[in-house]
Amino acid sequence: MPTDIMPKAATIRYSHRPKPFAAELELELTAHELIATRGRSIQRFPLTAIERVNLRFSPRNTAHRAFACSVRATDGKSVTFDSLSWKSLIETEKQNDDYTRFVTALCARAEQARPQVELVAGVPAWKFWGMLVAGLATLAALFAMAIYSLIDRSWFAAGLAVALFGYLGFWMRDYLTRNRPARFQAGAMPPPVLP
Repeated sequence: MPTDIMPKAATIRYSHRPKPFAAELELELTAHELIATRGRSIQRFPLTAIERVNLRFSPRNTAHRAFACSVRATDGKSVTFDSLSWKSLIETEKQNDDYTRFVTALCARAEQARPQVELVAGVPAWKFWGMLVAGLATLAALFAMAIYSLIDRSWFAAGLAVALFGYLGFWMRDYLTRNRPARFQAGAMPPPVLP
């Protein structure tokens, strides 16, 4: 029996509910394809046809920190899933370990099946720089409002401006440092866009 025959890759499954009361998205990664099932809809993505996998930090708000993965095939089909699953209108479940395991295997198998696949981390460069400029302008306006309010002795407005400056500054720093545009290889998964 030849020793160069590789064993068949195990099938890996991942599922999550992207919105409250929405149908569950079930993903199945086999040795040759990614199958995405939502209700009666079934999409098949042969691993040799996956042209891009994008991982990003995708928070819903400060309480719902999530990470998302988008897969696009050469025929234009795409599927997006994330690390957060909605159980009800107010209850969510973090599936960090299962999500990380699934996207790591997906990237490795996609790269092995199609070496020219684009493995991308973060948001597009135009969005990154646009958010950076808009965020810095907003922070500058809040800072100016705080100074003006202190000069005017409007303590409540100054306190509000300082609180918003701190909150927005922290959120923007976290979002932009995690979503810096980058390319990667499956053997070096980028930690900022993984749970």
